[in-house]
Amino acid sequence: MIVILTQCFPSRTGGIESLVSNLALGLSKKQKVLVFADRHHVFFDAMYDNTIKKNFIVRRIGGIKYFRRRKKIKELRPFIMSGKIACVIGESWKSLELCIDLLNNKKIPTICLAHGNELIKKNTRKILKITNVLNKCNLIITNSVYTSNLVKDFGIYKSPIEKIYPGVENFDKIKEKKINFIKGNPIILTLARLEKRKGHIYVLNALKQLKDEFKNLQYIIAGDGPELNNLKKEVLKNKLGDNVIFLGKISDQEKKYIFSRTDLMVMPTIDESEKGSIEGFGISYIEAALYGIPSIASNIGGTPEAVLHNKTGIIINKIEKLEDAIMDLLKNKEKILYLGNQAKKRAMEEFQWENKINEYLSLIYNLNKN
Repeated sequence: MIVILTQCFPSRTGGIESLVSNLALGLSKKQKVLVFADRHHVFFDAMYDNTIKKNFIVRRIGGIKYFRRRKKIKELRPFIMSGKIACVIGESWKSLELCIDLLNNKKIPTICLAHGNELIKKNTRKILKITNVLNKCNLIITNSVYTSNLVKDFGIYKSPIEKIYPGVENFDKIKEKKINFIKGNPIILTLARLEKRKGHIYVLNALKQLKDEFKNLQYIIAGDGPELNNLKKEVLKNKLGDNVIFLGKISDQEKKYIFSRTDLMVMPTIDESEKGSIEGFGISYIEAALYGIPSIASNIGGTPEAVLHNKTGIIINKIEKLEDAIMDLLKNKEKILYLGNQAKKRAMEEFQWENKINEYLSLIYNLNKN
């Protein structure tokens, strides 16, 4: 049995949620999987759990954070004592903090996933906690070379570090759901949680000039988050209402429809590490790539590993170059087609979940063999 401990899991949406849920689903095809997850929303959690109940088991734990974390370990304890666990995977150091010593005492192999944000150094106390947990894990798996370097900055000397890029879901079996008011030409998209570091505001700034060149340009903002009101105010202030659509949280069916009509994915992330926020990789770029959509990204965090400059998209070194980069690609049909084809080829060859699961299983097998 493989146990996954996670605070980030559907019905919540996000890159980590997608990674952990697909990891559980993929591993369950080869091993029995049990997920201990935080409860986010009673109704929507139950809906998600019902869709995967034939594949793996999810046990939800709710309540105040302090008690929730301890209750999760209390419910895990009987499984630890059963001697039937082949490996415990923590979605971050936080999920392993309260049980790492018990797992080591019982000689149960542990894997800690690392994504980026959770490794931002804020104070000495947090640094010591992170270092203590990571050094007690049997293996650390990061989502990029950039995140691997963040881990190494903690002076980790006991735990080996492996990089496995996140995988992407294939949308072939999903029936797309039409969104009637998407009628622009060209269409640019930012698919992400609405946070400052995702750079939506800079796309809106660029749009002020771009809409004069491309009269029917449509900018789709898909996702929800704390920046929604600020972005809506910016749209109103600059009279961009005819060119911007806020879709909020979208389903996979709607995502497929959007991707099938999008010309360019634009997500110029910024460095918010001072506020504890950084892009460790950026799976949305790869999701877009599956549809032959190139991306424009900034040279921040792990994004240059998700978007390869002049191969699968464009990496800008300065945010001031964003407008020119968008203009260049939208005017150059041959270039946008070439980058899109290369992006799709890379996504298909390197980011399929089936291959990623085999990488995980190989590492788990070696941990148990040792």
